[in-house]
Amino acid sequence: MECPFCGFEKTDVADSRATYAGSQVWRRRRCLGCKKIFTTYEKALINFMKIQKKNGKVERYSRAKVYTGIYGAYLRVPAKENVVDRLTDQVEARLLKMHKKIVSSQVVADIVLPLLRSTDTAAFVRYLTRQRNITNEDQLLRELESFRK
Repeated sequence: MECPFCGFEKTDVADSRATYAGSQVWRRRRCLGCKKIFTTYEKALINFMKIQKKNGKVERYSRAKVYTGIYGAYLRVPAKENVVDRLTDQVEARLLKMHKKIVSSQVVADIVLPLLRSTDTAAFVRYLTRQRNITNEDQLLRELESFRK
């Protein structure tokens, strides 16, 4: 790791701990050149994963798409960026634990929905209606009933 202050190429790790549902590692580093301390975050990339869409098309995983989907479910929530970041990190941590190269978009939605349900009911309903293409009240009631079981 290169020091951001002096550019020296060797650093020691002074402290380290897991953050964000275990999906990132926070590290305090000390430059062996100038002795200044700085913080880094390490995160496993899951861009190797492919997502199979409802229409059968397969595309590379995109954190931005998951983030945007969750973000769109949250209307009028103050500081929603923090909540959406945390939820997106949790989704990615669960996807990593699956150890699969191809995951269906339905599986991603099935991970997101319980997280939304536990944090914000209105966001849960908005996301559910988009993901399941709900167009009328009867469909919505059937889907909500399936989550109650």
